[in-house]
Amino acid sequence: MKISVLLAGLVVTAAAIGPALAQDPAGLVGSWKLKSFRIELVDTKETKDALGPRPYGRMILTKGGHITNFRVAEGRTPPKTDSDRAALLQSMAAWTGRYRATDKEVLIDIDASWTEFLTNTSTTRTYLLSGNTLTFTNTISSSLFFPGRAAVGVETFEREE
Repeated sequence: MKISVLLAGLVVTAAAIGPALAQDPAGLVGSWKLKSFRIELVDTKETKDALGPRPYGRMILTKGGHITNFRVAEGRTPPKTDSDRAALLQSMAAWTGRYRATDKEVLIDIDASWTEFLTNTSTTRTYLLSGNTLTFTNTISSSLFFPGRAAVGVETFEREE
């Protein structure tokens, strides 16, 4: 009798969590705080922090397949001039769209971006999930941070929820 009740409980539990696991088999759904954003040139291996040593940002992936990635440099201040407003655009990166994940890659269809350069494009990020740390790597044929040069971007995030 006790075994039957235990088995029934396990079946109910599996039925309840099964759909949730099926909707996020890669474990990527959630809110991720940006820890670093580095760019490395393909030809010279020169690297730099794309938005400085302490960028701020967040990436949110939903179980419905939506993704938003917003990042800014540390120390930004409200603009006073048109030149200040233009500088703010150079100290951020943001886009939103839809994604689908495989066991090693996230395929992203971007539907809006901060510069319009990426709007209506598709990109693929490889990823590594280790505990609460998510690393996205992307090869870029023409980097916005090293204009006109091929680079590899590496974003590291920490799970918030």
